[in-house]
Amino acid sequence: MEEGNAPDRLDRPAAKARAGADALPLPGTAPLTLQGDLAAQMVAGIDRFLARQLQAVVARRPGRWQRDVASPEAYETSVAAKRKRLRKIIGLQDRRDEVEMQLVATHRKPALVGEGAGYRVERVRWNVFRGIEGEGLLLEPSAPAVANVVALPDCDWTPEAACGLQPGVPADAQFPRRLAENGCRVVVPVLIDRRDTWSGFDGFRMTNQPHREFVYRAAYELGRHIIGYEIQKLLAAVDWLLREHGRQPLGVFGYGEGGLVALFAAAVDR
Repeated sequence: MEEGNAPDRLDRPAAKARAGADALPLPGTAPLTLQGDLAAQMVAGIDRFLARQLQAVVARRPGRWQRDVASPEAYETSVAAKRKRLRKIIGLQDRRDEVEMQLVATHRKPALVGEGAGYRVERVRWNVFRGIEGEGLLLEPSAPAVANVVALPDCDWTPEAACGLQPGVPADAQFPRRLAENGCRVVVPVLIDRRDTWSGFDGFRMTNQPHREFVYRAAYELGRHIIGYEIQKLLAAVDWLLREHGRQPLGVFGYGEGGLVALFAAAVDR
């Protein structure tokens, strides 16, 4: 082909673009004519859809729940299928290991991180199942405990801040500390926070996704859920408390994201 034909070849992409613009849309579709920030418009549309669904589910709920309140046993039977479905939705499928509560210490950093009125505070870690561990603080009373509690702060509160060992949480909101001061043995787990410090691969690519979203996206592909993982950590601590200190009453408290995890835990495990 002669060099003089080169301009014809250069014109072909433009001709193809014109042909595509003039082509009829596929059946059931129309050309996209929206202007502006399409990503923001999409998110706003999703928000409107979910808001409508939240309102609609209130009306549908009575027909989907057939609770039998004739007796505690009848009630448990009537909601068993709902509990099972919730466990699947949040990926609560893995069998937990037998739990061992370990003190976390080095030669430079002892496990004991503080003492309060009638209790001591220690760093702890516990196994959940393969590849998953819980960690946080154990508030151990000096006298025999009156109750055992797993206390879950909001995910942006460290256990240390929730217990008054670090700044960031008002004194009247430090409920793990207040429980310990009233004679409770308290386990305070770490929850995954909303920062993005580790969301990616350092030196390769980082993102601005919050840690919770980063874990959620990967877990969802494997039929798991960040809420399910955190419930497993909570329930593993419950397993240990029941085994080692089962004579006292046991409760679960939570605030913010911790309140959500506590609520779901109570829904899936009596």
